[in-house]
Amino acid sequence: VAVNDKEILIDIGFKSEGTISTSEFDVVPTVGEEIDVFLVVFEDRHGRLILSKERADFEMKWMKLRDAFKEETVINGIISKRIKGGMIVDLNGVNAFLPGSQLDVKPISDFDEFVNKEFEFKIVKFNEMRQNIVVSRKALLSESLDSDRKDILDKIDVGMELDGVVKNITDFGAFIDLGNSMDGLLHITDITWGRINNPTDKLSLGQSIKVKVIAIDEVRHRISLG
Repeated sequence: VAVNDKEILIDIGFKSEGTISTSEFDVVPTVGEEIDVFLVVFEDRHGRLILSKERADFEMKWMKLRDAFKEETVINGIISKRIKGGMIVDLNGVNAFLPGSQLDVKPISDFDEFVNKEFEFKIVKFNEMRQNIVVSRKALLSESLDSDRKDILDKIDVGMELDGVVKNITDFGAFIDLGNSMDGLLHITDITWGRINNPTDKLSLGQSIKVKVIAIDEVRHRISLG
């Protein structure tokens, strides 16, 4: 209802108008414009009704995040900085904590490369009392991987021959990359007809290899190869 250099008078239907400091606005509203406000103090020591635009904006963002947590919907955020134990994610003006273990499905060597980049997240913890939010990127990546793996497993049958690449070698065998984020285990006893002491006797990292599917564990999304 009125605007001056220091404050804005707002009519919210009470007996007296409320006031908001002009410093809370990037763009000062005009007389007659309708805005969302938050009632901070019903009556201060001077008898004034104190309102806040910034608090109203925050509360509306908080409500959307609360709904996203309850409905398990995906949200977008920007990793703003790295802190001890993880990262801070900016969810459109509301900060959330991203534990380092929840950044990716694979180990991360350089956390700084993720700073100032936008990603999709899932809210895994929402503490109303402490206004504390914990998010996870790994949860979404894991769900996507599980879905991709299930689709791949539906197309694979025992006895099928596949092309793969040696991804990792251990004492008990080798993990073969079958593509589309799917690995299979080639046990040391199934690498060759003869006996070998170590998988490296016959295999090397990055080697292309043809394998046969000898078992499928659909529950654990695992493939045994021979």
